[in-house]
Amino acid sequence: MPVAYHLIYYAILVLLVVAVRLVHLVFLIPLVLYCIFLLKRKLIFVIAVVLCLTPLFIRPYQAYQFSSIIHGRVVDMNDASLILKTKQGKIKVLTKQKFHYQDELILKVTPVEINRKKDDGDFDEEMYLKSHHIITKMKMVKVIERKPHFSLANVFVQHFSSNKQIRSYQNMFLLGMKDEAIKSDYQVMTSLSIVHLFALSGMHITILYNILFKIFSLFLKKHHADYLSKGVMGFYVFSIPFNISLQRAYLMLIGKSLFHKRLNDLDLLSILIIAHVLYNPYVIYNISFVFSYFIYFMVILTKHIKGQSIIVYLSSLPIVLCMNASLNIFSFFLSSVLEPFIIVFYTLFVFSLFLPLEYLLNLLIGLFVSMLDFTQALSSFIVLSKPTLFFIGLFYYCIFACIIQKERQRSIRKPVCLLVALMISFTIFSRYKIYTDVTMIDVGQGDCTLVRLPFDQGNYLIDTGGNVKYDLATNKIIPYLKSIGISRIDAVFISHYDYDHSGALDSLKSHFDVRKVIDKPFKKMQKGNVTIESLTTDHVFSDINDNSNIIYLTIDDVKYLFTGDLGIEGEEALMNKYGSLDVDILKVGHHGSKTSSSVEFITMLKPKVAMIGVGKKNRYGHPSQIVIKRMKNMGSTILRTDQDGSFTIRHMFKEYYILNEKS
Repeated sequence: MPVAYHLIYYAILVLLVVAVRLVHLVFLIPLVLYCIFLLKRKLIFVIAVVLCLTPLFIRPYQAYQFSSIIHGRVVDMNDASLILKTKQGKIKVLTKQKFHYQDELILKVTPVEINRKKDDGDFDEEMYLKSHHIITKMKMVKVIERKPHFSLANVFVQHFSSNKQIRSYQNMFLLGMKDEAIKSDYQVMTSLSIVHLFALSGMHITILYNILFKIFSLFLKKHHADYLSKGVMGFYVFSIPFNISLQRAYLMLIGKSLFHKRLNDLDLLSILIIAHVLYNPYVIYNISFVFSYFIYFMVILTKHIKGQSIIVYLSSLPIVLCMNASLNIFSFFLSSVLEPFIIVFYTLFVFSLFLPLEYLLNLLIGLFVSMLDFTQALSSFIVLSKPTLFFIGLFYYCIFACIIQKERQRSIRKPVCLLVALMISFTIFSRYKIYTDVTMIDVGQGDCTLVRLPFDQGNYLIDTGGNVKYDLATNKIIPYLKSIGISRIDAVFISHYDYDHSGALDSLKSHFDVRKVIDKPFKKMQKGNVTIESLTTDHVFSDINDNSNIIYLTIDDVKYLFTGDLGIEGEEALMNKYGSLDVDILKVGHHGSKTSSSVEFITMLKPKVAMIGVGKKNRYGHPSQIVIKRMKNMGSTILRTDQDGSFTIRHMFKEYYILNEKS
């Protein structure tokens, strides 16, 4: 069997083998079906070759042996960290000290714990680092030795503008680096699903090649200008921080020049995919790899099909949903409108290295930021949820069915109707649940509980948590809400204004649709199968914790009690006023502190389930072992965010079920 025109079969099989190993065993199903397909086409050689390479694809990830002194070169950096390439591998070093690209460093460091993904909306730092071939994370203590080395990136930086905003855009367009000054603009681009226009990629390679070729053609013959242009571009591509999309585009360009008679575009793309996966199987978790390679694969498949741009755009939607859990209804049109603008934008940034174009660039950046603000202000986002593997599989079945039918010049009515039905079903499934959920969101050392009513009747938060080190709302709460299809919060109930209960409130109101904030005793509320009451003690205590708003929640016949940081004195006042309270599920007061949850109070409540919002290895020693023992003596099931992550109590058909990582 000739290798040419069949390499795509190898690449697909390689990706399926790696997906079975690193993503989910459910990929065994498409793997088996694909092998049957290959056998029917008498492509057994493909299976044999990939099986021989399998040990390389599924090799175990090597654990890094910690050393307090590391030696390497800077291969990437931002305002808060740098990537150091050492003999053992790449290491992420947390530091705000400024270095230059390709600096040779000897550093004294200490290890930093890598954050593991706990919830759907969480950033998976562990897989992110592995996908970038980073073996560990450290924090710099001091610089022992520093030696500068020449790099093209540093030459560029020296010629960048002194204007901070222009410099940030030059960094992004020419070096693929994002600093703190451009962070907010970049987040907006991501939310609008147009960030691919600004990430260095095939479009920029084409623009750069055309610029260089036209300049060199003024002095050289065309074929010499072509060689020189590609040579200069190669020096540029491999002299700046590693960019997977840029390197893919450049290597495809060179491959077409060298092997255009022997290999087609799919063959060349397949070789690059196999090479990347051989080098680092975890690259399948690199969103740049997935987006760049898959979208280019779709471009190749549809290059002779009318309506190519629409098919390619549709094929990107599951990837966008996995990233944002939402879609912008104007993103397709925005991309079409901005593409010519970006071509001019990028061209001017290239020439800004040699010509004084600051005034013009300032005007263009101002115009672009205004366009971003205007588009975002339209509130044109549809919050869905993160797609399941089943949805993704069925979605791409429809897309490929459309492509095959188009190639055969047959009607695409059936796959299009199925695709529309799938999207409508997914929208309904994302928003309209048939059950009621009470979820304690893992916000570290703090409380934040979501109450989600069935059929989108209402979404309520009890406290928001807070973290002084980072924005908890935009980094945790909002991504989680969007990942499960929630686009609004009807009311936020604040127990009291300690930062660990309300610190994220202002940011949440600024970045999400929050209809109402309730921070005082309120009248009884009822909606559907849910009743929310405010309990009061008729006392004003000197300790703010004892003045916490107490919420009594009823779902069907199941009773919840949320006491904020209520202490023992407040508990006594509550018992004196209400006597015996019927409580099935207790949000344990003050994160399980021994200053709350007295023996008398717990004995009176006898909760079946105890929920504790607490940070891992927190400095307060919460929850107290005394409190844990009291709960166990009552026979309570104990749920803790430090051990279970975010957990959910689901109410359905008059019963409730506990859902967490362990279950």
